[in-house]
Amino acid sequence: MTDYTGQCLCGDVTFTAKGEAKRVSACYCGMCRTQNGGGAFHGAELRGELTITNTTGLKWYASSDKARRGFCANCGSSLFWQSNINPTYFDISLGVLDDVSNLKLEAHIFVDDCAPYQTVPNNAPHLTHADVLANPLQDQS
Repeated sequence: MTDYTGQCLCGDVTFTAKGEAKRVSACYCGMCRTQNGGGAFHGAELRGELTITNTTGLKWYASSDKARRGFCANCGSSLFWQSNINPTYFDISLGVLDDVSNLKLEAHIFVDDCAPYQTVPNNAPHLTHADVLANPLQDQS
């Protein structure tokens, strides 16, 4: 089990996460693009435990029945995506992690939702919406 630590830009949200990265991906779905100002959400999908150590700026947004998204209300940093069905399954923004040296991009997901102004690089496999839904991570539930 790996320990990850991180924080938002202003430091008003800090966290630790324990777990193994199940997939490191760049998500191009419409919600991720909107949350991130037009770009993909680069995240590490983990199964484990997320502990928020400073919640001063933390806000959660219920983006769907499936999940909620955490962000800092003070600096605007996009932090997490967490399953409502199983909170031990979550996705942490790579940009807020203190150390990403052991993480490598493994997939571009929801590429069929990619905006026309974006180009998806060929540095990892491309998975469509249907691909992701047909082949979910095995231990999400």
